[in-house]
Amino acid sequence: IKGKMKKLLILTTLILLSACQKSTSSGGTVPTQRAEGVVMRETSAGESTWQLKATSADFYDNREVLMDNPKIIFNQSKGDAVLTAKKGTFKDNIITFTGSVTVTVKEEDLKLNTEKLFYNTSTKVAWTDVPFVMKRSGVTVKGKALKADKGFSNIEIYKQVTDLPPDLQGLQSLK
Repeated sequence: IKGKMKKLLILTTLILLSACQKSTSSGGTVPTQRAEGVVMRETSAGESTWQLKATSADFYDNREVLMDNPKIIFNQSKGDAVLTAKKGTFKDNIITFTGSVTVTVKEEDLKLNTEKLFYNTSTKVAWTDVPFVMKRSGVTVKGKALKADKGFSNIEIYKQVTDLPPDLQGLQSLK
């Protein structure tokens, strides 16, 4: 009986200790650093190619960064593309944006909404594999997935459904 009690006591202690550990969305680990008002830039030849801002970011030992309210601005010669979301994760050159993701390019009259979007900082390609709605010059396009360059001027749409405006004037502006 002493052996069984000892094993039960050890098992109970282990269960209690594991229940006391703080759990997070980064594999159950606690962040090593936290930053508020984060700004990160990528530059090429001294010029900013994109700028990432977040209200806060948690940094983890596994080189993952979890962000609140991330906003990335892709600097383009013809106008900036702006992407916002509720949450973001940055790891291994991939930024994952989740929750009410919106991309806006004012100069192209483009607005895209989805729940998840990825951006590869090495290849400079954005994509989603979840449904999205994109509006451009009065034309609404819905799809199941897309791939785009960082400025969202070259977009490949998969499983597309298009709603044309009733007066077709929006199509004239695409010429």
